Amino acid sequence: QAQHLASCFVLVLERNSMDTSKKTPEPRIVAIKKSQAELGIQICGGNLYGIFVSDLEEDSPARGSDGLVQGDMILEYGTVDMRNKTAEEAYLEMLKLGESIRIKAQYRVQEFHRIKELPGDGFYVRALYDRLAEVEQDLSFKKDDILYVDDTLPQGSFGCWMAWQLDENAQKLERGQIPSKYMMEQEFYRRHSMSEVKDENSSTKTSSAAARRSFFRRKHKHKRSGSKDGKDLQALDTISTDSIPFLDDVVSLAYQRVQKVDCTSPRPVLILGPLLDAVKDMLVKESPGKFCRCPLEVMKASQQAIERGVKDCLFIDYKRRSGHFDVTTVASIKEITEKDCHCLLDIAPHAIERLHSIHIYPIVIFIRYKNAKQIKEQKDPIFLRDKVTQKHSKEQFETAQKIEQEYSKYFTGVVQGGPLSTICTQIMTTVDQEQNKVLWIPAGPS
Repeated sequence: QAQHLASCFVLVLERNSMDTSKKTPEPRIVAIKKSQAELGIQICGGNLYGIFVSDLEEDSPARGSDGLVQGDMILEYGTVDMRNKTAEEAYLEMLKLGESIRIKAQYRVQEFHRIKELPGDGFYVRALYDRLAEVEQDLSFKKDDILYVDDTLPQGSFGCWMAWQLDENAQKLERGQIPSKYMMEQEFYRRHSMSEVKDENSSTKTSSAAARRSFFRRKHKHKRSGSKDGKDLQALDTISTDSIPFLDDVVSLAYQRVQKVDCTSPRPVLILGPLLDAVKDMLVKESPGKFCRCPLEVMKASQQAIERGVKDCLFIDYKRRSGHFDVTTVASIKEITEKDCHCLLDIAPHAIERLHSIHIYPIVIFIRYKNAKQIKEQKDPIFLRDKVTQKHSKEQFETAQKIEQEYSKYFTGVVQGGPLSTICTQIMTTVDQEQNKVLWIPAGPS
């Protein structure tokens, strides 16, 4: 029995020893002095898994007993947190000049071996331009298509991304190569600079444009030679890293980063355009279980108090009446939504942003009439008892034109003006389609 206990004790000790060896070492600080332009570090991974060191060149200043090793995850580079960076963002960050660099790293070799052959990035973008593929490996897409980017530095090649085209249900259709955000914006600035040079004939701008052109043309020179499991942080040849478009604070011109939202409840509906009241009355009458008007709360309060309610995200919009305010409250919208009904909003289009700020995403439908005469011709014995006057139809048409000009970016759908019954049918079809679609919303910097 004593022998049995002793052997059990040895097994426990061995198991504990094995557990200890599997523990991830604590993060450590690595100080590197850049004696050359190139760091000689190959990386893999991305924003899904983190940035890992996959290899080090023989003459890399990051080598050494206190340096980096294969399997290190780079947590911080200088003052920059690298944990959510894409491979391309990490590449660009590590190209920035500096004599000495402080790197926070953690040895995570098991994770490294698990992910080193996988595409390391993962994020969604909305395309802001049309693109027709020129070669077989390229991906064609149209403006507003949703793409899933899974590699921002494919095989170490700077300047292109690998992405999937998605269908309306966010299912992957086809994978191919697309120009990276940085390259598209570089090209935009190149063209912009050239047009400025043409217009102003400025020698300063000519040299600036030339520098940008040279950077854009050299995009194929940043390919990593050698192993497949890393990204080679080569210097950008003779080009100053000042010309790299570090555009974190600039609105993207090529792609907008988006995120997927699951809408389990009926989305509120905002209808914009002429003859709104008649249209909403007909929708409620024809489909009472599907559409409900949002009740306006009558409030006798000061303008200051109402505006404070808007600022505190309690109210979405308000209308001044004689002696009181008609207020659209967040509580009213949610109450109708919870009844499994589409809330027909009565708010101005500038209030859409307020809804977005509290994560309410309405279906916005614009009714487009050809002209004021078409509005004037509309008749309905129940919902348009009073004849539409020429003056009123002209005012409504002009207001609608202004709304389309200023707020069309918010429109989910456009229906053609005509008889009320036709408009309502189009609206119901659009609402059904949009409710069943995957909803994509902006996800911060792209």
